Amino acid sequence: MASDVTIIGAGPAGSAAAILLARWGWAVTLIEQHRFPRDKVCGECLSALGIEVLGRMGLIDEMKRLNPTVLKHAAIHTPAGVSTVVPMRRPMWGLSRHAFDQFLLDAAREAGAKILQPARCESIEPGPSVVVRVRALPSNEIRTLRAQHLIVADGKSGLFGTAPPRTNDFGIKAHFVKVDGPRDTIELFGCEGLYGGLAAIESERWNAAFSVPAWRLRRHRGNLSAVFGEIMTENPILARRLASARQNDEWLAAPLPRFSVRSAWPAGIVPVGNAAAALEPIGGEGMGLALASAEYAVALLTGAQTASGVHVLGEKYRRLWRVRRPACRVVAQVVSRPELATKLTPMLRYLPFSSQVALKLLGK
Repeated sequence: MASDVTIIGAGPAGSAAAILLARWGWAVTLIEQHRFPRDKVCGECLSALGIEVLGRMGLIDEMKRLNPTVLKHAAIHTPAGVSTVVPMRRPMWGLSRHAFDQFLLDAAREAGAKILQPARCESIEPGPSVVVRVRALPSNEIRTLRAQHLIVADGKSGLFGTAPPRTNDFGIKAHFVKVDGPRDTIELFGCEGLYGGLAAIESERWNAAFSVPAWRLRRHRGNLSAVFGEIMTENPILARRLASARQNDEWLAAPLPRFSVRSAWPAGIVPVGNAAAALEPIGGEGMGLALASAEYAVALLTGAQTASGVHVLGEKYRRLWRVRRPACRVVAQVVSRPELATKLTPMLRYLPFSSQVALKLLGK
């Protein structure tokens, strides 16, 4: 079976690329190995960057029907009880991946993309005509697809032969109800060697997502509830927020990627989202960057097909991630060092200019 483009992964980046290319009249095949709707480890905050892309795609009004929570402030809480709340330069949306990913996949189908789900990419052969072997999971049947272009949106850059090195950090995530906290604020909580956040999402829920080092998981033999219980004992404000809360679903865990934009890609293959680069999740920019990278990739594919075009796309990607990656890494290092966080956090309150500079570096 042949198409103009095959896309691997129906997360925000893959589905957005499928929508835009299908609207251009391209024959699009979108491959996703999981059944939807499904949850995924994520901070579930859509940044202003992502909202702008959705606006250009004409999807804002439909997205609002999902009732995302408008997030206007950011807060940091240290283990010593020192807190700072600052207004964000541009609002963000709190929205579950369960709702957001299904919405975008439905929009891709409506635009005309062919969806293979659940199906898993088994192998890729780059070249003038990219060959993809796909396993249909219900039947175990192997199919061979050919396309002029392949967009990889697998979320981890694991289909390029050499996977990025492991970070030894894991993301854990669960939803809660009846949290004693503000619904218009992204709250960051620091502990020794880790950080995480609470953010309100649709249906009166909160998303709790934390970056946890592997040694914490080993100490509790992978018991995520025990890991989170330990985290709450180390940050009194987090414990207060969740004192009367009720967990709404099971904990999820996944390795956290962290790598820069590759210098080169195989012929005919374009990565988007976390397949292109992955930054520290503390900035809440993952979904926004995924959408923006998809928009850039589609602009390349629907324009001049030249080697210089691929080079230009790489430069655009580097500009997207260049400042955000080190900025998010520095903030993560500060928040996860209690003594340092206790000393520096008040500066955001007493020096308003510093807070706005920090937010700008993070992409806010």
